[in-house]
Amino acid sequence: MISVEYVLADLDFRPQRAVDRAAALDIKAYLPSVSDINFLESLQAIRADFLHEYPTGNLYINGKQITEKLSIELLQQHESQLRFFILAPGEQKIINAGFKVGLSTDQPDKIATMLVCPRSGLACKNSITVINGPGIVDEHYPDWVGVGLINHGRDLHLFSHGARIAQVMFLEVCVAQERVVDELTTVGERKGGFGHTGV
Repeated sequence: MISVEYVLADLDFRPQRAVDRAAALDIKAYLPSVSDINFLESLQAIRADFLHEYPTGNLYINGKQITEKLSIELLQQHESQLRFFILAPGEQKIINAGFKVGLSTDQPDKIATMLVCPRSGLACKNSITVINGPGIVDEHYPDWVGVGLINHGRDLHLFSHGARIAQVMFLEVCVAQERVVDELTTVGERKGGFGHTGV
């Protein structure tokens, strides 16, 4: 059994299952800083540069395509204080998830860990994924959990404070009995690797 404790930056940032008995829990972007007063102008400049390089590219907010003209009112429909981060094509960022986690297990021969995984919708539909997915959070990690995201697509993405950006699951990992030998005793007659038996 794994025991999990949280320290939360805000009560809304506790990892949550989207549906009952889901294996993974959704986690959100924690963006406490309010965007500067010129955020819309900065975003418009970024979008103009983006369209110059990707003329057929689209703008997405929290994974949904935006076809309306950019305005403060439009942005505030998604986040009233304009707390957003931007992921351009090829860009990567580490985003605070708004919680610290303490992990332990009652099995002395096992180690508790938390895996940070991509959300399938963002990855398959928007090409936004966890760059080191799955990220591994060990029992002794003391700091705020961060999510390394990367945009593998050709669209411009904005994510707001509180947007679901990844998911986590908890595992117990066996502690291996390790030893150094002159020759491996646990392998059979198989030779080769990296697909030598077929695709």
